[in-house]
Amino acid sequence: MNNQYSVLMSVYARDNPRYLGAAIDSILGQTLKAAEIVLVCDGPLTRELDQVIGRYEEHLRVVRLPRNQGLGAALSQGLGQCSCEWVARMDSDDISASNRCARQMEYLQAHPDVDVLSGTLAEFEGGALTGAEARNQVISYKCLPTDHQAVSRYIRRRNPVNHPCVMFRKSRVQQAGGYQPCPLFEDYDLWVRMYLDQCHFANLEETLLYMRVDGMHRRRGGIPYVRANVNFWTRMYRRRMISPVEYLGTVAVRCAVSLMPNSLRRLVYEKKLRRL
Repeated sequence: MNNQYSVLMSVYARDNPRYLGAAIDSILGQTLKAAEIVLVCDGPLTRELDQVIGRYEEHLRVVRLPRNQGLGAALSQGLGQCSCEWVARMDSDDISASNRCARQMEYLQAHPDVDVLSGTLAEFEGGALTGAEARNQVISYKCLPTDHQAVSRYIRRRNPVNHPCVMFRKSRVQQAGGYQPCPLFEDYDLWVRMYLDQCHFANLEETLLYMRVDGMHRRRGGIPYVRANVNFWTRMYRRRMISPVEYLGTVAVRCAVSLMPNSLRRLVYEKKLRRL
């Protein structure tokens, strides 16, 4: 197994140009350099975003979609442009730890049975543009089970992979059908299909990425998020991943959280779903 990997990113018109630059900088600053960075422009962008992309053009393989199609469709298009078997995901407003990809490739070389690998996310609020700045603004950590056996139990209740810092085998993702339409749950839906296709999962305990969560709790509320939850967990039930009782209980709890006032929903996430 070689240690070459591609990086897959997506950007759309509402993204912050300064944060996009910081995200790209964090990938270019990896101790183990990427073979390529594939950046999908999901529809027309603002002039400011295009200016940022222009500054990094020599480091990027830019794929431009004529209209906004959503994250799943954009990543599906970009994945086809990745030339390496190993692909590292990166969002346009997060900051990767400088040794993130080196640590992931090191683990994958030592564990050739693993197809999907992510790690701990450090969630932060504020305008940090470097990892050093982000460390001072961390409010919580999103940790996951580390081995496949634990993931097998966890996947039936919660998303077992931190998508913003995942590294996966391109061939196994494509074999499972790739990213498909599943609003707000495109990644979880993919992991479930890969799990049912006998893929192996793991997570590193160490922090691999600083994830910007300004407004996250607000985005996970309201009727659209309720509909997305019902749609996804109905899929889980139809795939026989959960029982009828588990289905009803999960939908009830998740919908109730989505309909809470934002301040209360934030408290649930920070006290019950995260490590402080």
